[in-house]
Parts: sequence; structure tokens; C-alpha cells
Amino acid sequence: MLTTAQADHFRTFGFTVLRGYLADCAAALRAEAGAAIRDAYAATYDERVIDGISGHYLPMASRLTPVSASLVCDDPRLIDAAGQLLGGPVIPECPEGVLYFFEAGWHTDDGIGVRGVKFATYFGELTAGNGALRLVPGSHHPEQNARLAAYSCRRGPARGEAEAAAYQASIPGYIADTSPGDVIAFDLHTWHASTGGRDRLAWTAVYQRCPKTDSERDRTLRSVHDSFEQAFRGFDTGRYPIWRDWLADAGAHPRRAGVIERMRHAGVLDLPGARDGW
Repeated sequence: MLTTAQADHFRTFGFTVLRGYLADCAAALRAEAGAAIRDAYAATYDERVIDGISGHYLPMASRLTPVSASLVCDDPRLIDAAGQLLGGPVIPECPEGVLYFFEAGWHTDDGIGVRGVKFATYFGELTAGNGALRLVPGSHHPEQNARLAAYSCRRGPARGEAEAAAYQASIPGYIADTSPGDVIAFDLHTWHASTGGRDRLAWTAVYQRCPKTDSERDRTLRSVHDSFEQAFRGFDTGRYPIWRDWLADAGAHPRRAGVIERMRHAGVLDLPGARDGW
């Protein structure tokens, strides 16, 4: 469980940095993520297509990625922290290994109103000069979120690299320097960015608050489906499925039963591709 101070920081500022939270498994998770991404993207691994938040994204809940799969809920640290931060039961999205290629402009990870938290751990020493995550404190609050969105719209599309860099610099953000084993937990509505970095290997996991109403359920399903379509492509999905292997191995992991029931009740497991390769 997180400390009272960590939870209060998250609720106040929209993020908290958990120093050394996964230090005991950081090396194994790094090796697993690096090997899996290289294997999955073998033919295109060395291609660096820069388009939006560019990178190789890979679902990591398969039998080929057991360390990652265990962190969904067999190891209670992340799922219990998510429930603490979101104030109730949560459902997981499929964890991802990511090799980010380039910088990431200011953005949030949700635009439809779901309640969720993302945990991100990076496997290099990251500082302001080489791509450390930057977050705008308090930007998860609706009023500040709307102000930032309006500010971004007023600026309009950048005309050239200099104007883009000026826009990035115009928004003040907290620089979350991290070392391997550190985890950044941030609200899906918190504005964040990364500048100055190139290839950065990371692992992320998202948890959403269990929906209580039909409208919340619809938003949850839309959000999860969109994440499938946007990120999980360009590799052999039979070898790296979303939930298929994780569900098949549930009998050996008692903590999964209750989480699977929540996922089933929310309708997540009925989405196309959730139980199959894709």
C-alpha cells in the first residue's frame, strides 16, 4: 500500500513518484521487455517511424512475458495501489512494454472521462536532458485541464521545429527524474510530455475504476477497445495475445479470480481480441 503522503500527492497534483517501488524486479522486467519487443518486431525493430507518440508497443500478459503478467494482480503492489488511489475496486488494462522512439508532446491519456491511473517505469536513468517524463501539477482537475486544452487550441498547429519547441517550453512541468525501479503513478487526465530523449525502454500498466453505471461502462469499453486498436499492432498477436494466456493460467494464480470477475462484469473480456490473439 502507498503512504498517506503519496496518495495525498497523487490526489492533489495528479501524480506521485514511487522511488524504488519495483526495484526487486526491475532487472528481470527490463530483460523481458527488451527481449519481447525485439522478438515481436524482429523485421521492423530497427525502423524508427516518427508519428505522434512513436514507438514499438507490445502487450505483455502472455506466457512469453511472465514477469509482466504477474504484475497485473498476482503481485498486489500495483493493483492495490490503484484501488487506493482511485477509491475503490479497479480493473486492469493489458500491461505494455514500450520502446519510445522520440519526444512526446503535451497530452493526456484520456479524453472521454474514464477514471484511471497509469503506472510507468523506465529502464534507464532519465533526467531533463534525455527524456524524463514531465507532468503539469494539478492538471487532472477539470478546471485546469480545460484551461490547458484551451491554451493548446489557441496556440494552434506548430509551424516548424522552433515553434513546436517554444510551445513545449511554454507549459511549465515537473520533471520526474527516475532510476530503474522507480515508478511514476499518474492520473489519466494529467498533462504530461517528454523532451530531449530518443529510444527509451519502458513498461506501463493502466487500471480503471470499476464502472458503476451504464454510461461509465460504455466509456470504459470504448477506452479499452481504443487502446487495443491504437497500440497492439505490427507483430505476431498469436504469440503476444492480450489476455488469452493470462486467463488460461488463472488456475495457478488465485488472486486472478476476483479480478477476472470484475473484468467480465464490466464487459472487457467480451471485446474482440481480448481472449484471442487479436
